[in-house]
Amino acid sequence: MAPPTPVYDRFEIHSRYGDILADPDKYQCQKKSLTQNECTFRITYPNKVPQVICLPFKREFLRCLFATTEIKNGTKVVVDKWTNIEITNENTNKDLFTDPKYEDQVKDFLRADEDLKKLLTESQTTQ
Repeated sequence: MAPPTPVYDRFEIHSRYGDILADPDKYQCQKKSLTQNECTFRITYPNKVPQVICLPFKREFLRCLFATTEIKNGTKVVVDKWTNIEITNENTNKDLFTDPKYEDQVKDFLRADEDLKKLLTESQTTQ
């Protein structure tokens, strides 16, 4: 399971954590990663089981220690706290799209995802 991490866009991450990203050693940052499966499914018609298609998706984080303000017993207290900052970017999973061993899986995944979107769009227009 992924560590609890708020989802921010690149601008928000740099706004919130710019000082930390600029000097990760100062905050004892350690690079961490995990791989999750990103899944979709292929809708099949009656008497067939839907096919689940998953691709490994890597996420990268910096785990850093820095002071944060918390409220304890109604009082604001500054404490050092380990925080995960997601640094996954467009290059993190580049190998997934360039490695020949994933080529068929990626095509199946994208095709199934397109078919699912098409099916959902068609069902909305017929209602």
